[in-house]
Amino acid sequence: MNNILWLSAGLFLIALFTSKNRTHSPKSAMIGAMTIFIYMVLSAFYIVSNYFTGEGINDAVIFHLRYGLDGSGFGDYYLIIATAIALLIGSLALSVFYYRLLKNSVLQEHQKLKRIISASALSAALILHPTIRFLGESVLNAIGVENPLSLQYSFSDYYKTASLTSISENHPNLVYIFAESFEDTYFDEKIFPSLVTDLRPIREQSTSFTQIKQAWGTSWTIAGMTSVMCGIPLVTPSTGSNSPQGNSMSKMSTFYSGAVCMSDMLHKEGYKLIYRSGSPLEFAGVDKLYKTHQFDDIKGIKELKPSLQNQSYQTPWGLYDDTLFEIAMNDFKKFSKNKQKFAMFVSTMDTHHPYGHVSKSCKRQQYKDGSNSMLNAVICSDELISKFIKQIQDSPYGKNTIIVVASDHLAMHNMAIDDLMKGERRNQFMIIDPRLSHGDKVEKTGSTLDISATLLPFLGYKASVGLSRNLLGDESSLMEEFKDLDKLLNAWSKEISRFWEFPKIEQDLVLDTTKNNLKIGSTLYKFPILLHISENLEVSPFFEVKLKFFETVKLFGYLHDYHAEDAFLWVDKCTRINALGNENNVTLKGKYCYALGKLGGEVTAETLNADKKLSLDLLNQTLNLSFDEEKATQRRENLTKINEK
Repeated sequence: MNNILWLSAGLFLIALFTSKNRTHSPKSAMIGAMTIFIYMVLSAFYIVSNYFTGEGINDAVIFHLRYGLDGSGFGDYYLIIATAIALLIGSLALSVFYYRLLKNSVLQEHQKLKRIISASALSAALILHPTIRFLGESVLNAIGVENPLSLQYSFSDYYKTASLTSISENHPNLVYIFAESFEDTYFDEKIFPSLVTDLRPIREQSTSFTQIKQAWGTSWTIAGMTSVMCGIPLVTPSTGSNSPQGNSMSKMSTFYSGAVCMSDMLHKEGYKLIYRSGSPLEFAGVDKLYKTHQFDDIKGIKELKPSLQNQSYQTPWGLYDDTLFEIAMNDFKKFSKNKQKFAMFVSTMDTHHPYGHVSKSCKRQQYKDGSNSMLNAVICSDELISKFIKQIQDSPYGKNTIIVVASDHLAMHNMAIDDLMKGERRNQFMIIDPRLSHGDKVEKTGSTLDISATLLPFLGYKASVGLSRNLLGDESSLMEEFKDLDKLLNAWSKEISRFWEFPKIEQDLVLDTTKNNLKIGSTLYKFPILLHISENLEVSPFFEVKLKFFETVKLFGYLHDYHAEDAFLWVDKCTRINALGNENNVTLKGKYCYALGKLGGEVTAETLNADKKLSLDLLNQTLNLSFDEEKATQRRENLTKINEK
């Protein structure tokens, strides 16, 4: 994709160099300047996205834009944020310069060829731009255009309904370490000599999997966790007209509620499920993933920090890993003393891109000359993870504990990325079973989607989990079966998005003014919220998106694009609801109000001074309201005005 960007940039430069004297009027100069500004903004967005992902704009970027960025470690990104701002300012300056250069120019006869070349090059540059291509593919998915691959290979033929069968009387405890970006490539002695020394002998005594590739929809932390737990990639809710919608999942109370995951099945088997992380739980919906899927005890930095002696000892992302492992070890001993089986998942942070962070307790504080901060963090993480494993193994409970060390995803753009790219990029995945007397290296190709079906037999169960396949079994993994699995998973995104399972209204809606929640059955959504209501009372929720350093995306912008006949329920600040008007022409006052109706029809709007129930009869009456385009147009104008304010 970078090659395509360079080709697009080359065409863009040709367009600029051949643009002089190619226009007659200020109007056409303005169009050219705006086109250049758009191109530069698209390029800036791609460059910033590529800095984070190493893959340009991908599903990880879109997920975080939709979910919001609260809880992220912005302290590590001031340089790229400043760069992004500089690129935007530079884009504007170049556009203004272009406009001033051309607005009074005179088209000369011999310059017509340059005019044709310039216009053609600029058009081609836009068409080839990777951002445009990505957005184009997203639009096709959004409007429900079927991908030929999804017709050729049906999702239902490959997705396995969750099932769990006991194959042993012994069901040990589990400690699963999500080692942040700690991919298998760091073990490569040719690229990183003597970098990973403590984990190496542990891996040699474990069942290690050397060909765990990264699949589409699994390339960032919450997505990697979802693939491990549920055996499916993380797909954001589609914005298609025939499927659930959601611009931000941060206000949702559930996460993939339609999926049955490994933790759901272990919970039924009597396992207590625990999650420990040094980062904020709300970042990217981690808390909702684990709460939705039966975790009993979930703690992040906010829950753990009050008990710490030194509360200032932390990174921009959260607690240092030496603090986290100390807490996790104490919890391991506590839970091991109880008779109840448990599975504890621990998520590290010290090796988070771009720079990494070194815990003070590490004996090895730097790698070689210490010039690479990420490799310093890796060498420290190697020590801390190994120490934690040995503490478990040496404890009275070690013989009844399966330990897993696995990267949540491949490393993104970081200080060691140039060296990482020299290797065969693979995820880390090792299972340490105290009952086995020797290690085993498994070279079967798979992905993090396959981890749950592979791991559960070590806990005494045979399992089916979504797209997951047991890498120690005879069945082929999807990564083996399909040469381009990423394209197939992308083609299945519509089917996978249904696991968000947005509810159908089957009973009265409740607007809870105490907790500022909208309740649909057992599902809760935070105010403010906008619901699109279909003819069969299925809802598609929209939420505000809060992006640090940027404006909050407001709901009236989405309502503006509704059709005149679309029924909706909007709960928001009364000052915004007033823009719709109401049948009694009353100005609403209060903190929150609601509006129910159609954009081109009657709208009932009231202040929420107390809990409010909206009956099924009332909602059905709303669906049958008449409408006209003129009224919808007027309301869109009003919504535009409050947006300008």
